[in-house]
Amino acid sequence: MSRKELERLPVMNLEVTDVKIYPFDTTAAGGNVKAVATIRINDVLEIKDIKILYSNRGYFIQMPTRKSRTGEFVPIVNPLSKELYLHIRRKVLDEYKRIMEKYYEKGSFER
Repeated sequence: MSRKELERLPVMNLEVTDVKIYPFDTTAAGGNVKAVATIRINDVLEIKDIKILYSNRGYFIQMPTRKSRTGEFVPIVNPLSKELYLHIRRKVLDEYKRIMEKYYEKGSFER
């Protein structure tokens, strides 16, 4: 079984059961955010505002954060297990790629 296939499996009985992707591209404004995602875990917990970013090393996700009084960004949600983070990342990026292929086919976005 490949690493990607393993990352799609539930972790500690936790599984991403739904992913919604809201694509937008901030490249023109100098940003690297490609989309925002909302996920559901076991259909009982919803996490919003997961950012999908692109860098020279590829796509990655950033869990939701908020700005503190001192101006630094602090995490709101932080998976404590690396396996759970990888599971969330794999499910979000798989859905992002699937959705973007639809947009490319329709001509709504350029590659």
